[in-house]
Amino acid sequence: MKLKVLFVMIMSVFLMSGCQNKPSTHNQRVKTEQRNNTIKINQKNWNKKLKDVKVLDQNEYKNAFIKIPKGYDDTATTLKSLENGNQYLIEGQLINLTSMISRPIAPETKATIYVSKVISGDKSLQGKTIKTVFAGGLTKGKYLYGDYGIKNSQKTIYYPSATFPMPKIGSQLIMGIGNYHPENNQQQKMYQKFNLNTGNFYTINNPETTFWVKVNGNYQINNPAFNNSAAKHNFKNIYKLTDKFNQK
Repeated sequence: MKLKVLFVMIMSVFLMSGCQNKPSTHNQRVKTEQRNNTIKINQKNWNKKLKDVKVLDQNEYKNAFIKIPKGYDDTATTLKSLENGNQYLIEGQLINLTSMISRPIAPETKATIYVSKVISGDKSLQGKTIKTVFAGGLTKGKYLYGDYGIKNSQKTIYYPSATFPMPKIGSQLIMGIGNYHPENNQQQKMYQKFNLNTGNFYTINNPETTFWVKVNGNYQINNPAFNNSAAKHNFKNIYKLTDKFNQK
């Protein structure tokens, strides 16, 4: 009789825990579906903005611009050094891109990122949505530091970054980030204009060497200067680190 009672009690606890887990799993599924729907809408809207917009032709400078940053030390590139060198190392998904057309001199694009995993750093960031900025994007000739042969300075153009190709909305990303600290009042006011502040804005540390994008199911370093046979031979540690990310 005692065994029967014990069995019933155990089954009751098991069933209760199962019931508690189901709503949580259901809520996660609903949130994922909502996020995927949002991504589809944002992709469509962003593609509309890019339609018929002239891409600034930099072919004559392209080879000079696509390069590995001076001072990059591949011998010091390890997961441990990446974790130690960044306030947060995160894995996330790009939810949206928002143009910052009136940003002067160096065009940038506001990025909304869902943090799916905090690899290192304060875990409270996990499951949250944050903002950052990517190099390049939509701008007007009058905001650039050079005219690049643009006849109409008022016309909207797309300014690409050679060492930071813009990831597609929906992309899975790995990056090192830190809390935003304004360098001066002018910068603070400029970013506030785009609703970027110390409460929601995180800066990417060394985006040319600490930013990965998942392509065809595998992460690769976003800077195209690394994606060739010579770089693979000369910079073995960043490839080892990339392999480690793809094993997880």
